[in-house]
Amino acid sequence: MTKPVTYRPAVRNLISVLRFRSSFGRPCYIKRNRQHAALIVPELRNGAEGPYAHLKTFDRATVHEAVVLGAVTLGPDLVDVPAFSGNRNHWAYEVAHQGRTIQPKRVAS
Repeated sequence: MTKPVTYRPAVRNLISVLRFRSSFGRPCYIKRNRQHAALIVPELRNGAEGPYAHLKTFDRATVHEAVVLGAVTLGPDLVDVPAFSGNRNHWAYEVAHQGRTIQPKRVAS
């Protein structure tokens, strides 16, 4: 397995965000289209029951690279993503657009 210090900055950023947000005890989600991947994560407010928010949009290739490198794991099935806040004009807000859970794997540094 490749060492995390050799990952591209975008992949390291994705992993870093997932490690922090998944520590809230609730799942993180990824919604993808042909080119991009929207990261939907628990917000920092309201504790364990806090809402979700669209945090960032990555290139789909970044998420694919992180999966191939073994740095993240995608859930096996498409699922409904909880309601989330952010720019309502973003493609990820389409109600029919489902996503997958995403979580970081533990890797040696």
